[in-house]
Amino acid sequence: MNFLKKCVFLIAATALAFAGQAVADTEAPEWVDFYGNVSVNGNPAPVGTVVEAFDPDNVLCGSYIVDSSGIYGFLHANRDDVDTPGSDEGANPGDSIRLVVNGIDAAVTVVSGGLTWTSNGDQNNIDLAITTQTIGFTVLTTPTDTLAAPGWTVTFGVEIRNDGNGTDFYGVNALPDTNVSPGWSTVNQDSVSHADAGGTTWVYFDVDLAVFGGGADTSFMVHYTVYSAIDTSVNYSDWVVIYKSITDVDDNNPLLPDGFSLAQNYPNPFNPTTTISFTLPQKSKVSLEIFNTLGQLVDVKNLGNLPVGLHEVEFDASELSSGVYFYRLQTDIASVSKKMLLLK
Repeated sequence: MNFLKKCVFLIAATALAFAGQAVADTEAPEWVDFYGNVSVNGNPAPVGTVVEAFDPDNVLCGSYIVDSSGIYGFLHANRDDVDTPGSDEGANPGDSIRLVVNGIDAAVTVVSGGLTWTSNGDQNNIDLAITTQTIGFTVLTTPTDTLAAPGWTVTFGVEIRNDGNGTDFYGVNALPDTNVSPGWSTVNQDSVSHADAGGTTWVYFDVDLAVFGGGADTSFMVHYTVYSAIDTSVNYSDWVVIYKSITDVDDNNPLLPDGFSLAQNYPNPFNPTTTISFTLPQKSKVSLEIFNTLGQLVDVKNLGNLPVGLHEVEFDASELSSGVYFYRLQTDIASVSKKMLLLK
C-alpha cells in the first residue's frame, strides 16, 4: 500500500479497541491511581507498552500507555458513576483491581497501598511483570513500486498481523539509496502502532524526494525493516522501488534495447479513448499501467505474451476525471513511461 502527498502525513496510534471487554466511563469523577515499575519478558517494558485496570466484572476502568521505559503511571482506575444506576462503568469501593500488561495478567509486587479500590485519589505503588508474552507477526500487505516526481512526499504502508499472545506494537526503519539519489530521505517512521493478539495494524514511513538531483528519469530502492518494539530481533526486511519521472522517456534512450519503443499516445489530448503503440524486439510478457499525478495506480491492462513487432492498445478513460496521467509499459525486456492528457 502506498499514498502520495505534498503535505506531512502522520499516523498516531494511541487508541486501542478491545473486543468483548466493557470500557469505563472516561468522564468518571472519581478514581484511584496505580504506578510503578513494569517489565516484559524480563526486560523493562518499552515505550508503547499498554497497562490496563479491570474491575471484578471485567470492565476496563483505566489504561495507560508507557511513555518512559520500564515505568507506568499514573494509571487512573475509574469508579462506577453513581449518577448512572444500572450501568456498570467502573469499580466500586472495596473492589479488587486486576492489572494487565499487553493483554496478559501481570504478576504484581505491592510496594505500597494495594489492589483494592479504596477512596478517590488514593495512590498505589504496584510493580508489574509479565514473563510469558510470545512475539511473532506476519506481513500481510507490502508497499508497491510507485511513480513520483521531484519534491513529492511518498507514504508507504505495511500491514501486519500479530501472531503473538498479547498486544504488540511495531516500528519501521527505512533508508533510501542516497548514493543514487542524494537529498532523498525517509521521515515520519512510526514506532507505536499497536495490534491485539490476532489483530492487524499498519506501520507507515514517508520518503521525501529531492526537488533537485538530476534531469533524467530514474528509479531507486528504499530498504525498510518492520520490527516488534518488544523484541526487535523479530523483524521483516524488504525494499520498494520509486520511479522518478521528470520528462517523457525518449524512445532513443540508449538504456533501452534496440528495437524497443513506446510511442506517444494518439490523440493527445484525448477524450475518452486513445491509442498507445509500442514495438517489441523479442517476445515478451507485457502489461500497461496507468498512474495519476499522485502516483496512484488507476488502471492496469495485462496484455499477455506478445510476439516481436508493432502493437497497439486502446485505452478507455471513461471512468477517469480530466488531468495528466502517466502510462508505463512493463515488459520482460524493459520498462518505459510517458505522459498523456485527458480533457473532458
